[in-house]
Amino acid sequence: MARYMSSTELFQKMEEDQDIVVIGVLPEDKFKEEHIPGAINIPLDQLPDRVRDFRKNQRIVVYGETHTDEASNKAAALLETLGFRKVADFDGGVHAWKQAGYLTVTN
Repeated sequence: MARYMSSTELFQKMEEDQDIVVIGVLPEDKFKEEHIPGAINIPLDQLPDRVRDFRKNQRIVVYGETHTDEASNKAAALLETLGFRKVADFDGGVHAWKQAGYLTVTN
């Protein structure tokens, strides 16, 4: 089972690990509206087709919109089932990131 990661821990990992992949499993319009800096957007239904872009031993953190968003839980479980070993679910998503005082970006 993927472990949960706090906003502080995610921020630190992003500062320390240049190889980390942060995936927003949000609908495209929500991701464009607001997301964690450096994150990439892969909606949950597209994740199975995009996993070949990543290495099995690469640290991957997935997140949704809020702590009640089940997409990140499902994404983390899927990645682990497919053999990815360093998967974490960022607990609270974009909402928790902002509440912790971190900035979001748009595109």
